[in-house]
Amino acid sequence: MELDNRIINTVKSVLKKYHAKKVLVAVSGGVDSMVLLNVIGEIIPKEFFGVVNVDHDLRPESAKEVEFVQNFCVGRGYQFFTTKWLNKPQDDIGMEAAARSFRYDFFKKIMQDNDFDTLLTAHHANDLAENILMKLIRSGNAYEVVSLKEQRPFADGQIVRPLLNFAKSDITVFADIHDIHHVQDKTNFDNITMRNRLRNNIFPELQKENGQLLTHFNFFEQQIMALLDLAQKEFSRIENSMKLVKTPEKITGLIKPVETLNSEQQTLFWGSFFTKSNLGISISNRQIEQIIEIVTGDHANASIDLADSWQFIKSYDQFLIQRVQDQNLQVFPIKVGQTQIINHRKFSLLEDERSFTLTVENTPHEITLRTRRSGDKLLLSNGQHQKLSKRFINEKIPEYERDNYLILLFDNQIVWVEKIYNMSDYLKKGSKHYKIKLD
Repeated sequence: MELDNRIINTVKSVLKKYHAKKVLVAVSGGVDSMVLLNVIGEIIPKEFFGVVNVDHDLRPESAKEVEFVQNFCVGRGYQFFTTKWLNKPQDDIGMEAAARSFRYDFFKKIMQDNDFDTLLTAHHANDLAENILMKLIRSGNAYEVVSLKEQRPFADGQIVRPLLNFAKSDITVFADIHDIHHVQDKTNFDNITMRNRLRNNIFPELQKENGQLLTHFNFFEQQIMALLDLAQKEFSRIENSMKLVKTPEKITGLIKPVETLNSEQQTLFWGSFFTKSNLGISISNRQIEQIIEIVTGDHANASIDLADSWQFIKSYDQFLIQRVQDQNLQVFPIKVGQTQIINHRKFSLLEDERSFTLTVENTPHEITLRTRRSGDKLLLSNGQHQKLSKRFINEKIPEYERDNYLILLFDNQIVWVEKIYNMSDYLKKGSKHYKIKLD
């Protein structure tokens, strides 16, 4: 009963803390979300909450899981909202991120259409620990490490995670005590994703070393958040001195105020700056190092290329962040079976099951041929990417020739670059075969 009271009272306390009035509960049908839904059903009148579920249609069982949640809600008179993900990416790379984006876009729509002010998710202490370790492995960016918070703004309201202080084992015990039925996603036991490998292999070993591991991760996250809050106060003061001018296309400002920080502090500052910029620029640790090098360097004018055609430019005592306009960029729509004359050369793309050049998993909706642009990346077999500029260097292609190389894209994904890249060399599977002819 002590665990019962702790979970129920914590959920009540968290909802009161963040002034949640009309809540939307995200429910997959798994044990975590079903426990949260059962608690909400006990403490909130049904006219003040609803349930939302997304069928990602990635597993044969997904339709039955939606039906399970729907039947549970209908039987109790709960408002229920659901949708099915139809327009998925053409390959598995980035599938998890795309699914999350679709899911949260739907949550946002339901909240706005039905006046829900709070979205509840069933993230727990194990999720928090896994998230921290994943972010440390991938980037080490402090602002990403603390991305799973108890509360944050969302849509026109907020996301609240009332179970963050409870371990997965606590939630499972609660479900057993109350005989809460739930579904089991078998893919959680497949070590395909990094999260599953950490969950199934790494964390059990770490918890053998110290049973308080999850508590320590939670404490670490709280300390990092407190330190970042302190740093942010100083960064806000510096930004006020930079005389920033921000538009959706660019940011300009003075460099001198940043020079009061040492290099480690500048690393944190620029990480914060780009996170808050709203330009949608994904920046790596190495790029932050390069920004610091040119900001503190002796050259009056310098620049570095960022992702997606963005560029950081230093000019004397000012800096500019803007998207580079590709003056030499040429784009041509391509239709299968037709010949296109491009720069006095004949290009054609043919369906060919026997002597094919290129293999992909699905038929592309949009096919384009173009020349290079800043930030172009090539997909490799390990899920990583290589900059096209790096491939040109490795292949010893002269700079003056690079603007003439033709690049084929399926649904905005580079699949072929004349002479130097074919995605089929890295992703072997696929049922759609094409032959490329270039004269």
